Amino acid sequence: MIYVFAALTALIAGVVVSSASGTVDFRTVTNGSLLFEVILVVVLGGIPLRGGRGGVGSILIGAALIAVLRNGMTLLDFSSQTQDVLRGVVLITAIVADRYLNPRDAETDTIGDL
Repeated sequence: MIYVFAALTALIAGVVVSSASGTVDFRTVTNGSLLFEVILVVVLGGIPLRGGRGGVGSILIGAALIAVLRNGMTLLDFSSQTQDVLRGVVLITAIVADRYLNPRDAETDTIGDL
């Protein structure tokens, strides 16, 4: 049900955006920038990529961190390529830090598995 709700919400958001602008912009999805942003927000929010539990609060914190990072890089007039590299470094650092701070053991190995 959660996946269905997420899909319906994305559908409604897409219809609203495309009706407001009169066009559909596929560049945000096709060049990977939107997907990269979503993964970065989730990882910075504290949800491990290999499975686990999270919450809305942690996602909001991750989104706030990315907004501050993006705003700072824009104010410092970094190019888009430099911003992508720095966001990639932040993503790799967050994944490595999560791996060392929350190692998987026999008990947590099946969390998130169906």
